[in-house]
Amino acid sequence: MKKIIFGLSLFVAASSFAQDKYSPAIKQGTKLNFSAVVNGQTFPCVFSLDSLTATYVKVGWSVDGFGSGGWVMKSKSIESGNRGFWGQPNPGTVEDLADDQVAIIFSKAQWDMLQKDKKINFDQQTYTVKTPTDQQQLKISGKTVDAYYLESSNGSTHIWILNNAATPLLLKIEGNTLGADLTVNSVE
Repeated sequence: MKKIIFGLSLFVAASSFAQDKYSPAIKQGTKLNFSAVVNGQTFPCVFSLDSLTATYVKVGWSVDGFGSGGWVMKSKSIESGNRGFWGQPNPGTVEDLADDQVAIIFSKAQWDMLQKDKKINFDQQTYTVKTPTDQQQLKISGKTVDAYYLESSNGSTHIWILNNAATPLLLKIEGNTLGADLTVNSVE
């Protein structure tokens, strides 16, 4: 009987610990407020999920003083894209991304690889899931986010991905050699 009570106590403790992580609701219309760092300068930017279906995703973007626009991912990039779009955005345009490119949302193939192998291939690098230190825990409004923390094979680039099969969002990238470092600040 003591073993059963002990087992139930452990289960309740583990369940309450797992529930302490914040998992923002992501759906069409969600706005993600980020800080971007480019060439040592930090500025705010907003990404919005303007359209979100299994075969078509439109991510809107806006940067005060620069402009706004969007990126479109179609079936192929949603299914198997493995390269980020890191080019300078073009204000006033909605750009179709190449079949192997994604923006803010990781592809289904990447998500499946993350689940199966605890790693992803992204931008011609391999990133492996690591246990984050307390300083590496991603927080939004003081709440620890339910996210995967990954490091590149040389340890110089770090990525945080929302633990959400339907919308595995890029929440943070640090040490990005191809473009801006990004950090999510809030989700609306």
